[in-house]
Amino acid sequence: MKALKYSNPSHFSFEMKERRANASGLILDGPLKEYPGYFPTFLPLEKSFPNHNLAMTKDELTMVDLYLKKEDLESKSLKLEQEIAEKQQTLKRLQQAIESATGDIQAASASHLAAGLAHEIRNPLTTIKGFIQLLKPELQAAGRQEFADVALDEISRANSLLTEFLSVLKPASSEKKKKLSINPLAMSMIKLFLSESIMKDIEISDDLPKVEIYVFADENAIKQVLVNLFKNAIEAVEGNHRKKGSIKLVVNKDGGFVCVSVIDNGGGIDEYSLKKIFTPFYTTKANGTGMGLAISKQIIENHGGEMSVTTQPYETTFKFSLPAI
Repeated sequence: MKALKYSNPSHFSFEMKERRANASGLILDGPLKEYPGYFPTFLPLEKSFPNHNLAMTKDELTMVDLYLKKEDLESKSLKLEQEIAEKQQTLKRLQQAIESATGDIQAASASHLAAGLAHEIRNPLTTIKGFIQLLKPELQAAGRQEFADVALDEISRANSLLTEFLSVLKPASSEKKKKLSINPLAMSMIKLFLSESIMKDIEISDDLPKVEIYVFADENAIKQVLVNLFKNAIEAVEGNHRKKGSIKLVVNKDGGFVCVSVIDNGGGIDEYSLKKIFTPFYTTKANGTGMGLAISKQIIENHGGEMSVTTQPYETTFKFSLPAI
């Protein structure tokens, strides 16, 4: 094929070259690339275009419809999954709110029931005390005055315990709250249970901060909480026959809160009991009342704090936190 050489091919625009190349069915990057100064003068255009069938077949239309439907279904499925996730979150929040409200109601009911029970116990004790005082002269004449003294002392002690029990059920008044250093309170608890721990071969240790940290609280109420936690810990480690029982009291400051933890190496708490642990009147002990932890939790919450429990085999931690000052 004869070609005409042009002295200045730049006179032709790139667009024109591309159109001519497409019209001839050739590609500029093909054979012509080797001869930039030449361009064909004549090409049989009727042979340059392939014979394409532009009509879509039935199968092709069906595939397009299926693809569009697939995209639509995927979009709807994604929206449905998002709605399900949102509903599950809402349901979870509702369940938590119900559990929290139920716990508050149960704790309040327990307080009222316990207060009523304490009053009912105190009434017959007062009657018994009166009769013993009436019989005291006769017992003294018979040389049995010490019996009357012992009975009166025990009744007085029972009344004192009931008074203390009723006092911790009520929210601490601002008059009873004071600036309280936690370290001395923690050490007094260790000394209180030291003799019992020695008799039962239980090791008691502590981890206290080197600097004093303070809370604004009713000292007797916080003591009652620690007594309950230590009693539970001692009972838990007594059943541990794999290793020597140990209880550790840890005090630390976490942000704006003072945290107190009682850790024991007892057998742990089963899953069902863990859910019920702060429920009033729930107990796994033969002679337990199920009131100690429920009241302890209420005391801490009345002070603006929180109480929690974590457990695993041979390590259970009861922890409460109070606002630091």
